Amino acid sequence: MADDHKARNHHDRSDVHPPLPAGGAGARVRRRVEEDAGGMSRGIWGRTSLFLLGGLGMLLLGWLAQPRYQSREVKPEAERILFPELTDVQKAASLEVVKYDEELATLQPFKVVQAGGVWVLPSHQNYPADARDHLAAAATELVDLESLDVVSSSAADHETYGVIEPDPEKIKPGMVGVGELIEIRDAGGNKLARLVVGKEDKRPGTSAAGGKKLRFVRKAGQDPVYRVEIDTSKFTTRFDDWIEKDLLKLSPWDVRRAVLDDYSLGAVESGGRIRVEQNRKDRIEVAYDDKDQRWTLARLEAFGGGPEAKLETLGEAEELASPRLNDLRNALGDLKIVDVVRKPAGLSAELKAEEKFTADEEAVRSMQQRGFLPLKSGDILSTDGETIVGMKDGVEYVLRFGAGTSIGNGSGEDVAADDATGRYLLVMARFNESLLEKPVLEEVPGEAPATEGAAAEGGEQGAADQLKAADEAEAKAQAALEARRAVERDNRRRQDDYDAKVKAAQRRVRDLNARFADWYYIVPTKEYAKIHLNRAAVVQPKGTDAADAGPPGGGSPFGAGGGAPFAPPRPRPAPTLPPVEPKDEAAPATDAPAGAAPLESGAPDEAGAKAAAESPADVAPPAPAEDAPVPDTAPPAPAGDAPVGDAAPPAADPVPPQAEPAKPDVPADVPVPPASSEPVPAAGS
Repeated sequence: MADDHKARNHHDRSDVHPPLPAGGAGARVRRRVEEDAGGMSRGIWGRTSLFLLGGLGMLLLGWLAQPRYQSREVKPEAERILFPELTDVQKAASLEVVKYDEELATLQPFKVVQAGGVWVLPSHQNYPADARDHLAAAATELVDLESLDVVSSSAADHETYGVIEPDPEKIKPGMVGVGELIEIRDAGGNKLARLVVGKEDKRPGTSAAGGKKLRFVRKAGQDPVYRVEIDTSKFTTRFDDWIEKDLLKLSPWDVRRAVLDDYSLGAVESGGRIRVEQNRKDRIEVAYDDKDQRWTLARLEAFGGGPEAKLETLGEAEELASPRLNDLRNALGDLKIVDVVRKPAGLSAELKAEEKFTADEEAVRSMQQRGFLPLKSGDILSTDGETIVGMKDGVEYVLRFGAGTSIGNGSGEDVAADDATGRYLLVMARFNESLLEKPVLEEVPGEAPATEGAAAEGGEQGAADQLKAADEAEAKAQAALEARRAVERDNRRRQDDYDAKVKAAQRRVRDLNARFADWYYIVPTKEYAKIHLNRAAVVQPKGTDAADAGPPGGGSPFGAGGGAPFAPPRPRPAPTLPPVEPKDEAAPATDAPAGAAPLESGAPDEAGAKAAAESPADVAPPAPAEDAPVPDTAPPAPAGDAPVGDAAPPAADPVPPQAEPAKPDVPADVPVPPASSEPVPAAGS
């Protein structure tokens, strides 16, 4: 046991360093060992200190580089209001929003202002704006606008927060951090508020309620940058957000008739001169019965490439494409425009070209570039036909389709691919009395029979019998008179109701034309395809589902009459005409503007076409004399078109014999741009 204990102690002591020698040698060894251990410790701590210092330096650099959102001392509420002078939104008389497009390095101003009691958009040639409520909402957003805190007072930080003022004199290409300027003025031009809106505060944990966002802003002309809650959607610069969205102001359920006049204009060269040729295809008139809720074909005229119309009916295996016609009706009730261009002066509200207008080369060229051809007769043709819509109240809309164009919303925002192209549109209204349901008047009873004879015959009778007979005769006469008066009153009431409808329709036509008279409208291509239908779109094989029907309208947006205003017409077969006596068809030279080229017109005689379409019983009675300022009948459509209100004979009836074709009421020579004419101007130009 003792030996084992000694052995274990010896083993334990063997692991311990041997004792250092005593004396000076041992001391030196001991100091060397201690110095080596201290050096190792100092090296480890030195490297650790370097790493720590490097990390602290990176943190300090990051802190210095990031924006410093310093909240200053919170001021009293009254002092936090940015625009204390803006207290009444009714004082706001103008709003201007200026945006900066970094890609194009251009400023995009948008302004709405009240001029002469009417809100207009100066950026769109003073087009009327529906701005009262919208501007009030925008001004309300700035009333009592409070700063949550002040994040900077240095002008050097304006780029960081995106609040550089979009000043055309200071902005240079390549600048970043440019904000959006919002300015509100009163009727006297005094500035009520000028705010530069910058970047959104997207830091975690920061949010605003009620559709608002946290934004960095500053008052224009001042350095401090604030953080506020604001809804910037109230300051939209989209054109369609500021206008009356219901262009035609019609109810789809009131549509009773539609005329789809499918034609195009093409420029052809002959003998070194440019001439315009009208290529007529089909003219389809359909009627809608609101009681049965169905469409019926009223008249179908096929031109077959020739000047004469041929009446046709639907085949046994054909039917109207009612879903397409319903889409047309609904699209008219919600027709959207994306831009406008002011028309040249000289066009009347009824879209008639005055004589001095056709002599104005610049005005004529403006219309031609947009796909419209003014004739010296006063009529206007369009490159892609027209659609006429009749309403139950007697108002008739005429929509003429011009050239295609590109679209930009002018707000700096991206435009959807479907809305990148559009179509010029001319709109007018006219009164068509045949659309109104005529009053049914009862026949007025004749005069009461005479009573003297009965009294004379009763001379031999007694006085009592005579008195009784006289009373009976007088009672009968009184009853007849009352019956006559009752019928007259009822007829007068019905006629008065009808006359009131006529006056209301005429007044509505005047109001509508006051809106339409000055403007070319631009509609998106997808809207144009719904309201411009041809025969292939409205006539389909029986049993065809709506999903199986082909594309609506006239095809691609730059089809016939679509791209260039006057595209060459397609080849067409020789017309089949009845033999007529030869006649001199030379057009009078005085019926064309000076310097115009001759027109090779394919339009039939307007008078002849009307003679085939009208019957004496269908002629509308004249309107009351007091309504003379507005014509009682629709103006004649150009190139042989009968107004939509003219009653059409049944399709199965034979065509009435027509007189020898006369020269159409369209001048032979019309002004046409040369082959090198300017391109179709883009929307807004």
